Amino acid sequence: MDEEVKEKETKIEEKNKTSQETEDVSKENEKKGKKEKKDLIKHLQDEVKEWKDKYFRVYADMDNLRKQYQKDYLSMAKYQSQTIIEKLLPSLDIFSMVIGSADQLPDEVKNYVMGFDVVYRQMLQALESEGVHEIPCAVGDKFNHDIHFAMDTTEVDDDNQVDTITKIYQKGYKLHDRLLRATTVSVGVKKVEKENKEEQKAQA
Repeated sequence: MDEEVKEKETKIEEKNKTSQETEDVSKENEKKGKKEKKDLIKHLQDEVKEWKDKYFRVYADMDNLRKQYQKDYLSMAKYQSQTIIEKLLPSLDIFSMVIGSADQLPDEVKNYVMGFDVVYRQMLQALESEGVHEIPCAVGDKFNHDIHFAMDTTEVDDDNQVDTITKIYQKGYKLHDRLLRATTVSVGVKKVEKENKEEQKAQA
């Protein structure tokens, strides 16, 4: 009788032990599952963040590229006529030179010059419609390296004439804000300064 009771108690203990072990395993698995789920969520969140960062970087690069293409296109459209205009400038120079010397020509030739003047003005109007304009320049203006080209120098006695334009050889032009050709000029230098420079060159 005692053995039977003891045996039953043993079975109950084993059953309770098994049940406890099963419960512990279940809790451990649940805990492990929660951790894995949490790790997965974090991994997915990190991936989402990484892809979002990549997307915004690519979007920014594409937007910058689009702006650059647009800028290049507008610049190309703005200055597309530059090559042909540069080829026309020598013809403008000839017209300007002939018209400027009309007073020195015989009367029978002046009528032709008047026709040249009409054509010259039409050419200027056509070029102005493309954004071409003559660079303002007059004797006495201060020499500017950005828009003037000094072909030679002229000796002057007046200090106020130093680094000023003393003669204009060729007109300069711009296409919108871009320099097509600098105005060719002579620049005033004081005689002493010029002699000193020549002496320095000779000594060198």
